[in-house]
Amino acid sequence: MSNTGKNRVRRALLAAALGAPQLAYAAPPYHPRAIVLTAFPLEFRVWQATGRYTHTVRVPGLPRPMICNTRRVCVAITGEGEINAAVRTTAIVRDPRLDCRATLFIRSGIAGGVQSRAALGSVYLANWIVSWGFGHHYLTRSGHMAWAPPRPPYAHNPWDTLAYRVAPGLLSAAYAATRAMPLSDSAAVLPLDAVLSLHKHPRVYEGANVSGDDFWIGRQNQRIARHIVALYTHGTARYATTAMEDLGDIAALAAFGLQHHYLSVRAVSDIDVPPPATSVGAIIAKGDEYAGALAAGNAYLVTRRIIAHLVLHKP
Repeated sequence: MSNTGKNRVRRALLAAALGAPQLAYAAPPYHPRAIVLTAFPLEFRVWQATGRYTHTVRVPGLPRPMICNTRRVCVAITGEGEINAAVRTTAIVRDPRLDCRATLFIRSGIAGGVQSRAALGSVYLANWIVSWGFGHHYLTRSGHMAWAPPRPPYAHNPWDTLAYRVAPGLLSAAYAATRAMPLSDSAAVLPLDAVLSLHKHPRVYEGANVSGDDFWIGRQNQRIARHIVALYTHGTARYATTAMEDLGDIAALAAFGLQHHYLSVRAVSDIDVPPPATSVGAIIAKGDEYAGALAAGNAYLVTRRIIAHLVLHKP
């Protein structure tokens, strides 16, 4: 054995005797090109069933492993609600085996919609993510919300951000790639579109996402949502969908300077007011996801198109 080899052996034996840790050569980090964030099995399964995923990443804190294909497009399930979304998006970003500095994050799932607008199954790309619950407002005895002055800037306030604007350039590119694409429709849903005075066929739109964890329905709550969006975006956005995770996503990404790497793709599965001759109580008793499968499928189609054009650069 050469002197060099003997010296290496001596150093290794000395380190072992002294209890010093041996240097470990870690594998290079995995660089996801896109990560699709889903909330629950209905949204996750449509991806799982329509792609070939050859790689899994077990991120501590996620309810199941993240699945990835050979193009480094991954799909994660975060669980429902803002807290789960924020905690688990943070877990992904902070995992030392992942390098997400150039990753596009896309929340893809279902949402509530606004009456007299988009057909069930239509897809909205969020231009703003607006907080429903964290708004410095008071709920009065009559059920209305009231705001006490003064009113500080609501967007991108480091202490209590109530509204995040989605990166305009990224949003514009995503909308240009999807605005004219055909979406799936359902014969079972068309009669309800007519009853609710909705457009006849699903399309892709832009609009503000109202993000909150509690379930609500009814015209009074719609008025509040409309007012919140107008107030927090200074009149630049219009309330279009309601969902539960988006504020958690973008707030977590903003903490690491990645908020401009985020899109929200939401398909309308229900409307935030009851159909005619149906009470709010009846909706609360039986639920209101009239078009959940249709919406999850259309969210998948639009998200896949965005990834193809913006990430994989496929026409």
